[in-house]
Amino acid sequence: MEIESSNNNLAFSFLGLNYRDPAFTRYRYRIDGYDEDWNVVGTQRRVFLANLPPGSYTFQVQAAPRFGPYSENTAAIPFTILPPWWKTYPAYFFYFVLFVGLVFATDRFQRRRLLRRVRERAREKELEQAREIEKAYRNLEVAHENLKAAQEQLVQQEKLASLGQLTAGIAHEIKNPLNFVNNFSDLSLEIMAEIFDAVAKLEQNEQIKEIAESLTSIRSNLQKIHEHGTRADSIVKSMLQHSRGGTGKMEPTDLNSLVKEYVNLAFHGMRAGKNPITVDIDLQLDESVGDVPLITEDFSRVVLNLCNNAFDAMSEKLKVESDSKRSEEPRSEKLKVYSPKLTVRTGRVAGGGAANGGVQKAGVQNGGILIEIEDNGPGIPDGIRDKILQPFFTTKKGTAGTGLGLSITHDIVKAHGGSLTVKSQIPEPQTDSDENPVKPAQSGTIFSIVLPFQQKK
Repeated sequence: MEIESSNNNLAFSFLGLNYRDPAFTRYRYRIDGYDEDWNVVGTQRRVFLANLPPGSYTFQVQAAPRFGPYSENTAAIPFTILPPWWKTYPAYFFYFVLFVGLVFATDRFQRRRLLRRVRERAREKELEQAREIEKAYRNLEVAHENLKAAQEQLVQQEKLASLGQLTAGIAHEIKNPLNFVNNFSDLSLEIMAEIFDAVAKLEQNEQIKEIAESLTSIRSNLQKIHEHGTRADSIVKSMLQHSRGGTGKMEPTDLNSLVKEYVNLAFHGMRAGKNPITVDIDLQLDESVGDVPLITEDFSRVVLNLCNNAFDAMSEKLKVESDSKRSEEPRSEKLKVYSPKLTVRTGRVAGGGAANGGVQKAGVQNGGILIEIEDNGPGIPDGIRDKILQPFFTTKKGTAGTGLGLSITHDIVKAHGGSLTVKSQIPEPQTDSDENPVKPAQSGTIFSIVLPFQQKK
């Protein structure tokens, strides 16, 4: 008897002839091919079998009187549960044919792809006049691909020691092609300048003008090559700088002293830079913080990066305020002069409690240490705030930023078991009159770091 796999829930009824005590007849059964021992069911005369796997079986049953042994005679019913269609030999044959077809299609696709690449390379060789420029572009594309690979690997690293080894290796691989791109573009720009001088001395006509326009396009392309090469080189230098770590061992560190030292270092570095500004620094350091387990070499970069970003933001706002003041010269004396200010706070927080200034920090289970770096810069728009901690994302123009500073800062905080959050405020545009100028609303950004550390009592 053959049974479909969808009907593998079976019920067997049986009855033994006992004319003396039929109600007390005892039974036992087994399924040959599935059970090794007999299953005693007492006086039960019906058995339900659920979800039997595919195979050939024999249902066997024996009866016994109330106080006697089981009979040697066995009632048996052979049956077979067929496998589902996807486990049959025709199905396996279909799977094999499908696999062979996929392998064949993949092979044909790869062959066509390789043939297309060969033809493209053959056409590129015919462009003799643009060979060197194309070579520079290819090198730049390779450098960008390496940086993308570095981005993916940086995100996957869980420890800063692995991050340092990774970035150092990547920078070593792409440093030489980047130097070639930058040097070649500089040399080409010098040659283009000489060509322009020579063209300017020729008699001007329509053909000369067309040549000059083509040369202008080529010079623009070379300038783009140099700009992006410089951008990539700054990213490599930033990666090398952050790959130079310390021992990676956490040691008790005076947090207030570390914060004070590196805030001052960031301030003097900004003052010695190209665009120095005057900043009022307000240090609100809680003396009860004491020593905190930190990797000093790594956490110092957190303070430096956040302070440098704050200085850049306030410098940008100061520039905008200055331009606005000059454009509104008749009433400039009535407008409030913008004064950059950096506020740095430290303190302790309890689980869901508050630190200095009554700042609520929910989610801190066993207490922690709070570090806040606040600036009164232009603020961060909502659409950008969720992206600033991503690797290689930057809002700075040109080659000013690499997009790695805040990402690595976030990784360092996570490596310490802490969290980094961003809160920003941008004032609404307001109108005023010449007689009663409106005081602009306060803007700024707060970077909050919470380290999971419970102060000893």
